[in-house]
Amino acid sequence: MRDSLPAAVGGADVSARSVPEERIRRTSLPGGLRVVSELVPGSRSFSVGFFVATGSRHEAPHLHGVSHFLEHLLFKGTKRRRPEEISGEIEHVGGDINAYTAKEHTCFLAQVLHDDRHIAVDVLTDILGWSLVRSVDVDSERDVILDEIAMHNDDPAEVAHELATARLFAGSPLGRSVIGSRASIEALERRQIASYWRRHYRGPAMVVAAAGRVDHERLVEALLPFAEKVSASTPGPRLPAGRARPGESAVLLHRRPLEHAQAVLGFRSPGLFSAPGEFDDTRPALNLLAMMLGGGMSSRLFVEVREHRGLAYSIDAGEMAYTDAGCVTIEWGSAPERVPEIATIVRDTIAEVIMDGVTEEELARAKGQVTGQLLLGLEGSNARMGRIGSGALMGDHRSVDEVMATYRAITVADIQRAAAEVLAAPPVLAVVGAKVSRPRLTKLIDRWL
Repeated sequence: MRDSLPAAVGGADVSARSVPEERIRRTSLPGGLRVVSELVPGSRSFSVGFFVATGSRHEAPHLHGVSHFLEHLLFKGTKRRRPEEISGEIEHVGGDINAYTAKEHTCFLAQVLHDDRHIAVDVLTDILGWSLVRSVDVDSERDVILDEIAMHNDDPAEVAHELATARLFAGSPLGRSVIGSRASIEALERRQIASYWRRHYRGPAMVVAAAGRVDHERLVEALLPFAEKVSASTPGPRLPAGRARPGESAVLLHRRPLEHAQAVLGFRSPGLFSAPGEFDDTRPALNLLAMMLGGGMSSRLFVEVREHRGLAYSIDAGEMAYTDAGCVTIEWGSAPERVPEIATIVRDTIAEVIMDGVTEEELARAKGQVTGQLLLGLEGSNARMGRIGSGALMGDHRSVDEVMATYRAITVADIQRAAAEVLAAPPVLAVVGAKVSRPRLTKLIDRWL
């Protein structure tokens, strides 16, 4: 068993909850399909996910939203199943089936009882390999997606986040929404979507992950017909993801007839990898820093903005990363006249961290919070399946203990250095909702630190 965090971090000995490596099995099938599984003793569930290494980042501008559109269409019927039978076979045994599209991958997943594992695998392989993708379904689902876009556009928090990321990742598909635009969705045709499916859903670009009460050999055997269906000696042609260039700082205001204003302050940060196969060592420190700034009700910004001054109901900070680029965001909603004051508090708090650092006690609490959330989040088979599946897709085979060890190694100096490298640069500020003072915000951003 690998090294794990000591009892002092998070207040508990977590070594008993680590995952022995022998419970994780990996197999590569002819044609390129990879299979990874994690046995969870005592579990009655079986969670399985099919991960495909294509997402909105890999779309040409005229195909914006095609990955998400295809995700919808693969549930619209196969040669063997009507749409209601796809969901019905899983739901009638108490299970759940779902899918999601991200910027760098797409995933189709199901969770059932162990005894029904063959149903989950059969349904998912059927929709991924033998869906009909009919013109009539393209037309009907187009309206569903346009309605989904409208719902996103009605959410000021979503719009503010999209505005900020579009500027942070300017010139890169990372700056575009996953769901597509009204214009791009209206223009997509059945032949384009079907062609995208055939090119990208190939064995070398796919990982099947399972967790819970898993029999790895039986899973591999059940996947052989699907592996043959998607077999390819090399991945299908893919558009280059394109390295995201840093966007310039800006104040982006989008008026809405609301009494509230939703704000997102964004900073460009490193991605998952600093070089192929090399994890960027700044990210663990940034994650801990985000936790200290706005990761809960005891964080610096929440205490100052909400508890001490009553300026907003909540304020949150987070860090996310893609393969080669990432961002740190600080988000809040407030009365419009309070936006400049809150932004100033954020600026001053960041400056304090850069100048004076954080305390050892504060860092220990953040480590406990991050690692505790990690371990608690892996209590279910679905979360374990997601971790090993996405990890296999991107080439991250680190154990839970190895991930936690990276956090254990972070020092106060690392936090201060990460803050100076990422949060000292003038950010992007996007505000959606009621009218706010542009001159005050522009002056603040232009003279950031």
